[in-house]
Amino acid sequence: MSKTLIRGAKVLGGEPQDVLIDGETITQVGAGLSAEGAEVVEAGGKVLLPGLVDLHTHLREPGREDSETVLTGTRAAASGGYTNVFAMANTFPVADTAGVVEQVWRLGQESGYCDVQPIGAVTVGLEGQKLAELGAMHESAAGVTVFSDDGKCVHDAVIMRRALEYVKAFDGVVAQHAQEPRLTEGAQMNEGVVSAELGLGGWPAVAEESVIARDVLLADHVGSRVHICHLSTAGSVEIVRWAKSRGIRVTAEVTPHHLLLTDELVRSYNPVYKVNPPLRTERDVLALREALADGTIDIVATDHAPHPHEDKDCEWAAAAMGMVGLETALSVVQETMVDTGLLDWAGVADRMSFTPARIGRAEGHGRPVSAGEPANLTLVDTAYRGPVDPAGFASRSRNTPYEGRELPGRVTHTWLRGKATLVDGKLT
Repeated sequence: MSKTLIRGAKVLGGEPQDVLIDGETITQVGAGLSAEGAEVVEAGGKVLLPGLVDLHTHLREPGREDSETVLTGTRAAASGGYTNVFAMANTFPVADTAGVVEQVWRLGQESGYCDVQPIGAVTVGLEGQKLAELGAMHESAAGVTVFSDDGKCVHDAVIMRRALEYVKAFDGVVAQHAQEPRLTEGAQMNEGVVSAELGLGGWPAVAEESVIARDVLLADHVGSRVHICHLSTAGSVEIVRWAKSRGIRVTAEVTPHHLLLTDELVRSYNPVYKVNPPLRTERDVLALREALADGTIDIVATDHAPHPHEDKDCEWAAAAMGMVGLETALSVVQETMVDTGLLDWAGVADRMSFTPARIGRAEGHGRPVSAGEPANLTLVDTAYRGPVDPAGFASRSRNTPYEGRELPGRVTHTWLRGKATLVDGKLT
């Protein structure tokens, strides 16, 4: 593999430096490095970040290849600056055995665009009745460390406790989709003023908050790690903040769309805004931003949820829940967190690379941009601003809530272990 010199990049938003890649490794970082024998990428004014890590991606394969495949999903990831994604278990068949998680892991290896770490199901078939093969999945070639029934809540407290006890043996983590099912029967959107005016079934904040409260107490009792998926309410923020103050081993994520969009958009009845958990109020959005800034919320995770056209282009009640997010996540974070002054680029690197890699034990990812480290990198033109055009997405699906909306920032280059997977905004 040839050498690459990234010239004049602002590493983590700091002073311009040159970064030399030789093979799979960063060999030098400094000013005025020699370009002899190297391909030069002129990066003046652009920000260089460690490759992004997404702890919450739906790749749909096996079983729903009409929505996404591991190949198309990892191409979308590379387009968005990601070098590692964690693939959720709600596939068909469910990723609840060593065989299925190994299949997903090998497909990721074959794609070559992004490393894929499968997330194993907590319960067999996501049915919430019996623990899945947690140990076998961990000991498989995929080396699963994160387990989740995402799409469904592990609503039984006994099952949740047993899962936390089981994964503690190998320092795994249970990632909970916090949704009390009885409180959300027939729910279509956030419960509040807008749902009342539209006559749509309300999804109360307490349906999320009550499960989070239970699970942080269970994690404390067991002494295990729990991760809260797609936290969406101000009340949830306060529960996590309290738990962390007690030393409970809890981490939490927020999606880009919950940092930007509110339930007011549902007035359009456009199913592109239908998502789980639902879009919340402006008060919730501001609380989430502040919590991400102060570290109460640890990471940004996309919850990239692709759906075919026919599953979203229908009446609201029948539409599937979810949005694609891999190719727009960094732009939304720049819009909501960087351009507002809540985070600098070093903070973005922490929330979108260093910390998700640590939570998921993503070896070789979320590493400093320094000599001797793997060359997993993304280069961002932060001065760019333009409309989102889903026709140009690498994802197989187009269900984005940002079509036509102007967002800042554009990933121009992505490197996976020194290999360029994205060059000048085009996949290799």
